[in-house]
Amino acid sequence: MRIEEKITLDESLIASVTELEAVIQEHDQTYRDIYLDSRFNFDQSMPAFQFAWQEDVLVGFLSIYADNSEEAELSVIVHPEYRRQGIAKVLIENAKSIVQAYDIDNIVYISERRFIEETAYLQDAYQINWDETEYIMQADERLDKSFVEGQISVREAVMNDAHNIASFQSEAFDSSFKEAMTYAEGSIGDAEHAIYVFLNEDEKIVGSSSVNITDDYYYLFGLAVDTKYQGQGVGTQGIYIMMEQLSKQSKRPFRLSVEKENEHAKYLYQKNGFEVISEVIYLSE
Repeated sequence: MRIEEKITLDESLIASVTELEAVIQEHDQTYRDIYLDSRFNFDQSMPAFQFAWQEDVLVGFLSIYADNSEEAELSVIVHPEYRRQGIAKVLIENAKSIVQAYDIDNIVYISERRFIEETAYLQDAYQINWDETEYIMQADERLDKSFVEGQISVREAVMNDAHNIASFQSEAFDSSFKEAMTYAEGSIGDAEHAIYVFLNEDEKIVGSSSVNITDDYYYLFGLAVDTKYQGQGVGTQGIYIMMEQLSKQSKRPFRLSVEKENEHAKYLYQKNGFEVISEVIYLSE
């Protein structure tokens, strides 16, 4: 077995990981796709991706996502036909060395509830806080809805919007303004990743949401509404109009993740046609 480390991924490597994920998801009946972009890691020199090759066959993969030095999220997958051979262990031990070298404080491992419940040794080896989980939700079609005309409008963000977006996103996600600006500036204008802004009748940006565009679905994330405009339906209307605009470009399902404890957000998305399809679990040693 050959282990290969990469800082970034080219199209060929992304295609190999995507193919492996498809095999695993069909076998395990899981849904979560690993985030294959390292641009938001706090240190761009970190080798964020590891590949386990058996000759020319990709049999295992691990990613490290760390947008700050406090915590690294590790996602690891192994081909069903090559499990119980120590591949995941090798990848994880290598990742631990990288995390330590970059002075990252904590590690969490990401999996899905369906897989964990079928894999007893994970429950024995790791600590699972069943309260700190996320739902993966999906909407195959938009609901037929109407809102007060002109109340909220939606457009794709441009670079001049970055400062405004970062101002309320840093508050919404309890992050630094610098970190929020990095996300905003890194997302605007990207071919596979975009931010949409929600504007009120005065053309003021009062909310935003990001979208990752995959071959199979739109992945929505990073919904934030300026605190001064919360409770006014901005998020519900903005998400729906954004979905309408994306559907006109290409009809495909929508997915997102929401914290299990965030009943308000879950209800908002359910009003826009989303249903829970899986549950993401965070594990620690």
